[in-house]
Amino acid sequence: MEKSLQILVIEDEFITQKTIINQLTEIGYRISGTAMSSDEAIEILENEIVNFAILDINIKGKKNGIWLANYIKENYSIPYIYLTAYSDDDTITKALKTDPYAYLVKPFQKTDLLTSIEISVQIFNKINQQIKENFLIIKHLEVYKKINLNSIRFIESDKNYLILNSSDTNYRYRATITEFTKQLPHCFIQTHKGFIVNINFITAFSNTLIEIENNKIPISKTHKDNVLRILTQ
Repeated sequence: MEKSLQILVIEDEFITQKTIINQLTEIGYRISGTAMSSDEAIEILENEIVNFAILDINIKGKKNGIWLANYIKENYSIPYIYLTAYSDDDTITKALKTDPYAYLVKPFQKTDLLTSIEISVQIFNKINQQIKENFLIIKHLEVYKKINLNSIRFIESDKNYLILNSSDTNYRYRATITEFTKQLPHCFIQTHKGFIVNINFITAFSNTLIEIENNKIPISKTHKDNVLRILTQ
């Protein structure tokens, strides 16, 4: 079962930290840990599962949030956003050089925080499409989840969306078959203009159909030769 994003919160103001945690957990996100310094944050990154980070720029110690953002950028493939009470040109210039996914200025509203997460996830997914990572972050029931592409059994086109069928649930993802195919691992093959299958889940096949458990996926004439060639190798 895929889990909602696990978020690391780095904030050295206790009240603000608790506010962020409450807002995130109310909607269904999980908290990987909380830190008030870069050293504390690195310890959590090394020992816990972290899918997303919220960084206060001005935190305790010599290593501020901008230093930590650079560290995360170099060592971890996760999106991160800045949270700060400072919006002066110098601070913003230094922060932007670390390529943050969003920038929140205190005081902020719950909707601002959640919108920043949503925008960050969209940008992160586009970057991952370019470098062909084997996972996506997808919004499901108002909460973002990290989905391993290899867990998807088959994909069905539904107008401007794709239905990603995994063993435990279905996810809707805004993309076309053509766009999505470019980022998929080699275990996926297109069988029809509206279907892609993960060959690792195929339970039976014929010249016209592929079966994945109780699901029957068509093989079109256009894709037939390529599909049968791959499946009979």
